[in-house]
Amino acid sequence: MSSFRAVWKKVDAFVFGIVKYVCVLILAALVAVVFSIFFGRYVLNKSPIWGEPFSLLCLVWMSLLGSALVVRRNEHLRVTMLDDKFGKKGVFLTEILSTLCIVVFSLFLIVYGGGLTGKGVSNNMAGINVSYAVMYISMPVTGVLNLFAVIGEWLERGEKE
Repeated sequence: MSSFRAVWKKVDAFVFGIVKYVCVLILAALVAVVFSIFFGRYVLNKSPIWGEPFSLLCLVWMSLLGSALVVRRNEHLRVTMLDDKFGKKGVFLTEILSTLCIVVFSLFLIVYGGGLTGKGVSNNMAGINVSYAVMYISMPVTGVLNLFAVIGEWLERGEKE
C-alpha cells in the first residue's frame, strides 16, 4: 500500500500542479481580455466582439478548475462553530458527509456535464466561433478532478492518523 501511496502522491502533485498553472494562465488571459474590453469600450469607443464570450469561457474554466484545487486542499467552505460540541467522532462523521456530497456532485458534473457537452457540439459561441462544448467540457473534467482530489485528500488523511 505504501508504494501505491508514493505513486499516487507523485501523480497527484503532477496533475494538480498542472491545474494550478492552467488556472494562473486562464486568470492572466481573463485579466488581459477584460482590460481590452474596458479599454476598447471607454477609450476607443469600439469594444472587441470576441471579448465577452472569451472572458465567459475563461471565467467558467477558471472557476471550475479552481474549485477542484480547493477540494484537493480541503479548503472549501465549512461551518466549524459546532466542532467543539460534536467531538472527534462527530467531526469525522461531518467530514464523511461532506465528502459524500462532493462525490455525488462530482458524479452529477460528469454525467450531466457530459450530456451538455454532447449537445453543445453543434452550437458555436457568437464572436469567437468556438463550440459551446469547449465550455461545457469543463464540467466533466472538474468532476473527475474532484473525485481524484477526494481520493488524494483521504489518502493523506490516512497517513496522518
